Amino acid sequence: MIGGFDAAGNSLSTVWVFDGNAWSAGPRLPLGLDHVSAATLDDQLYVAGGHSFGRDSARFFRLDGGSWTELAPMRHARGGHALIAASNRLYVIGGNTAATNVAPAEVYDPQTRAWADLPALPAPRNHVAGFTFNSGVCVAGGRSPATARADCFNPFSSTWVRLPDLPQPTSGAGAATLEDGRAVILGGEDARETSISDEFAHLPTLTAWTVDGSMLVPRHGFELALFEGRAWACGGGTLPGLHPVSTCTSVV
Repeated sequence: MIGGFDAAGNSLSTVWVFDGNAWSAGPRLPLGLDHVSAATLDDQLYVAGGHSFGRDSARFFRLDGGSWTELAPMRHARGGHALIAASNRLYVIGGNTAATNVAPAEVYDPQTRAWADLPALPAPRNHVAGFTFNSGVCVAGGRSPATARADCFNPFSSTWVRLPDLPQPTSGAGAATLEDGRAVILGGEDARETSISDEFAHLPTLTAWTVDGSMLVPRHGFELALFEGRAWACGGGTLPGLHPVSTCTSVV
């Protein structure tokens, strides 16, 4: 669990680590961040962007043992985006600044330690949920207002492809790709951002999303993380706006 908001709306630098039995404090971020995104690549953990007490960040960090190493910043400051690992690269898609949504996607190459711009997300939006599907790097949902749209970037052809729409519009949901290749998405807010979605759906093929039931504790504003074969949703808010919780649930 990395960054986020406390109940007073402060951006957090705290990091919490779960080992399968208990939580413990991890190395603190160099600055407080909310709406940040994280991903793992080659057994290393990376954190990109976010907002820091209302200021947009392009900063990029890697966790090295007990401390964070700052790497080359993104080309575009943003928060509410997705950081996705695929094809030995890290992709950043979506997000916004205080002024506007950020259209360009970008990619980080750990070998050259440099960022490069990619073709723009076809429908720029923030509070997206990121995942991989087949060979694509994808985002689903987002706002404003909340949408059911899902888009995938193909790194090999450098083109965007639209996936089937979600069963319902959502923003601030969590998504992940399970070990069997299915994409899953759950939670978020409705199109008017007045209620929390409890929907749990998965994408087994390119045909359509399938609704699998309800989220145990409906929330928005979290990322799904894979751990021991399950996708975990920890933290988030149980009501629209700022209502952070410490709840942690998982799906498989």
